Amino acid sequence: MRKIAFLLLMAITVTLAGCGGDDPISEEEFRTKELRSQYNEKVLGSWYQERQDDANKVFEQLNFSADGKLTGYVKWLRRTKVTVGGEEVWTDWATEEDGELNGTWSLVWEKGLSWIDLYATLSGREYLWYGSKFPFHEATEEYLDFESPFWRLNNNYYTIYERGVSTPSF
Repeated sequence: MRKIAFLLLMAITVTLAGCGGDDPISEEEFRTKELRSQYNEKVLGSWYQERQDDANKVFEQLNFSADGKLTGYVKWLRRTKVTVGGEEVWTDWATEEDGELNGTWSLVWEKGLSWIDLYATLSGREYLWYGSKFPFHEATEEYLDFESPFWRLNNNYYTIYERGVSTPSF
């Protein structure tokens, strides 16, 4: 009888110890949940941006879906200056990128910053985008503000994407 009482007491102790609550979550997990609850719905959908300077033309169409999938299109032209007859002139535009992209996305909070975490392939090949996490600033119904994977020129870190679908003008 003592053995049965002891086993019953042990079973109750183990059961109660197991119901002590969930493990506490880290600050990064807590902030990531907060970030996603505030912005996930706003990020969903189609966004585009087109930028140009003297040496670059960039167009991005990004489509963020609720299941974490990313699709889109990227076109990037670049040119340089060369010296011809002692005078600097621009070369013709050359295509750096022009293709469809597919991958995944998520919002994460890490090391005090908010990020859009992108992993994608561009036209069937892995494209590293100089890293996978891009600083995220804000999303509203009209615009998405985060560091472009392609427009990282002239110390311009954030890019405003407009909601909708478009095609490049170049």
